[in-house]
Amino acid sequence: MLYSKKPSKQRKMLYNLPLHKRKLLVRAHVADSIKEKYKIKAITLRKNDEVVIIKGDYKGVKGLVTKVDRKKGKIYIEGVTREKADGTVLPIPISPSNVVVTKLDLSDKKRIGVSQ
Repeated sequence: MLYSKKPSKQRKMLYNLPLHKRKLLVRAHVADSIKEKYKIKAITLRKNDEVVIIKGDYKGVKGLVTKVDRKKGKIYIEGVTREKADGTVLPIPISPSNVVVTKLDLSDKKRIGVSQ
C-alpha cells in the first residue's frame, strides 16, 4: 500500500485513502482463545464486538464497540465517556491499536468464513 519512503508522501496517502480501504485502519488483535479457535491474528472491528482496552488512561476497561469511525480510524466503546463542564456526556474515541478483541459479533456468518 505504501509506495514511497518519504514520510510526507506516506501520510498523504494515508489521509487520502478511500473509505473502503480505510477498514485496514480499524483492525485490532484478537485474544488468544479466538486465535486458537479461528486461526486469525487480527480482525476488522465491528459494532457489538467485545473488547478490552490494553493501553492508555482507560486500561483494563471492558465493553462493547458502539461505533466504528472509519474516516477517523477510531472506535467508540460502551462506558468510555467523559463529562463536559455543562454536564453533557461525550464518548471518547479510542485507537484500535489500543484494544484486544475478546468476543466477536458473529451475527454475520460470512465474517470469518465459519457458519456456526
